[in-house]
Amino acid sequence: MYRFKNFTKLNYILIYISGAIATFSIPPVSFFPFIFCIGFGIYSINYSNKLAKTFIAGWFLGFGWFSFGLYWIGSAFIVADKYHIYMMPIAIILLPSFLALFWGCACVIAKLLTKDKTFSIIYIIIFLSLFEYLRAKIFTGFPWLMPSIVLSSNENLIQIFSFIGSFSANLLVFTICVLPYILFSNFKGKYFVFSSLLVPILILFFCGVFRYQNKTDLKIKDQFITLVQPNIEQRNKWNLKKRDQNLNKLVELSSRNADLFKNKSRIIIWPETSFEGSIPSEMKLLSSISKQVLKSPKTTLIVGLLRTEKRKIYNSLVFLNFEGKILHQYDKIKLVPFGEYIPFRKYLAPIFDFLNSTDFASGKISSNPNLDGFGNIISLICYEILFTEEINKRISKKTNLLINITNDAWFGKTIGPYQHLALAKIKAVEFGLPLARVANTGISVYISSFGEVLSEIPLYTKDVKTLNVTSKLDHTLYKIYGEYIFIVSILILLIINKIYNFIYKENL
Repeated sequence: MYRFKNFTKLNYILIYISGAIATFSIPPVSFFPFIFCIGFGIYSINYSNKLAKTFIAGWFLGFGWFSFGLYWIGSAFIVADKYHIYMMPIAIILLPSFLALFWGCACVIAKLLTKDKTFSIIYIIIFLSLFEYLRAKIFTGFPWLMPSIVLSSNENLIQIFSFIGSFSANLLVFTICVLPYILFSNFKGKYFVFSSLLVPILILFFCGVFRYQNKTDLKIKDQFITLVQPNIEQRNKWNLKKRDQNLNKLVELSSRNADLFKNKSRIIIWPETSFEGSIPSEMKLLSSISKQVLKSPKTTLIVGLLRTEKRKIYNSLVFLNFEGKILHQYDKIKLVPFGEYIPFRKYLAPIFDFLNSTDFASGKISSNPNLDGFGNIISLICYEILFTEEINKRISKKTNLLINITNDAWFGKTIGPYQHLALAKIKAVEFGLPLARVANTGISVYISSFGEVLSEIPLYTKDVKTLNVTSKLDHTLYKIYGEYIFIVSILILLIINKIYNFIYKENL
């Protein structure tokens, strides 16, 4: 590894490739061993002796991870219209380049704090995780593609999120990545470092296995969820000539086997912006739809659509009863930058005004709906499901269910919808709540509080699924203590590092 002290162009290319290959460890490929490629990058950066080269190496590792993991965002610019294709470089080059800055800065700070030491791996792990936390919070936050997503592919491993949450799981994954390189290195005290890091990981792993193997996931009698996936292509959704056709498809799917659930409590869920239309102008239409679909006062229809108010436009959803009246209304709070609004529009007007002339408005937090037979429900639109704070603000002891509607048609037949689903599964496990997720073109699922996919409608499939609601968990460790666990996890790593520095002389 001495050759990495000088960092030639070849070294940077190898680090970039290692970050890129690591993305194949996450859904949909989910080949876990590829995550160790990030460990190669971290271990190589440990040998850098200049801050500038440390930053560049950290940036290349991040750029490999984000450019390969987020390439699918570029497809949204093709789907939108012919002008948006010129904005693709922002998605496939500039966005990963910007996100990679977090990793570059994290590595530099780690090196600054271990300037006179040749062992900085633990500090690199800590600051990569801290900067992943910052990435999820600042500039409206973008917690997509955190390394902890790799744990979502296995039903035993995903239980770890119930104990420590996503941010602490980043620490865990970065640590797992470097263990083989530490074991086969030649520095003093490697067995102490290896075993000190491995023991907490094994404890968490066995706790996850025990939790999953001893689960009690009960179906609730006479409570049902219906997932409606119409599979309407994005180019057809806003076509007025095809509106009736699209609505008929939604109504037909929703009405299937309705007589079987006539006296049962049931929620029928349509996806985000499910048809061309908005409220309040379409209230008569919504009333007509609800009367066609809902044959019982015990059935509720959730519809994703737009809402206008005083020249403002909202991405919304409504709960409709069988009389066509709105029981609950929710406006999306966490908007997608450049998708639903243009940040700093007045300064960027010459560049971005040809995209969307009007920004969506952000909604305000309101009380959760309480439905007879279902209790308290948290509804989230699109990528709001990624944000822990959005759930924390609204969760209570009486919350029984998460509902997430989305429209992943923007991303075509790429890895994007699979990643979105994986991130939704994580939130179900973190909070111990079942999750009903409905997407226009897929993937629509019902997820148990243990992260199991109990029912699924595959990508680009027109279908409807109805199943029993499952019970929530009274609590999870993460739900109780939140990010205090992240702080404690960092302290544990700092203590291990301190003991190592006290006992061993770092002669490589």
